[in-house]
Amino acid sequence: MFALRSHSHNLKPHSGHVIISGKEYYRVSQVCKILGIFKNTLYNWERLGKIPKAYRDPMSGWRLYLKKDVEVLKKISGRG
Repeated sequence: MFALRSHSHNLKPHSGHVIISGKEYYRVSQVCKILGIFKNTLYNWERLGKIPKAYRDPMSGWRLYLKKDVEVLKKISGRG
């Protein structure tokens, strides 16, 4: 039998944000919109080690970024 996890996810409709344990995270689509890049570009940068790996939510597998992570990505990419 699988144990139930107490892990709360709240989606803000149409915002691209996710709230987990009271912290606001950006989803890939929102980060790409902010940086003006395609999803594959973000994935390639991560795969090639050009940017730090994103936090991966254990339940959904989504890549999630805090606001401070997005600011770092702006500086690294020169897009911000």
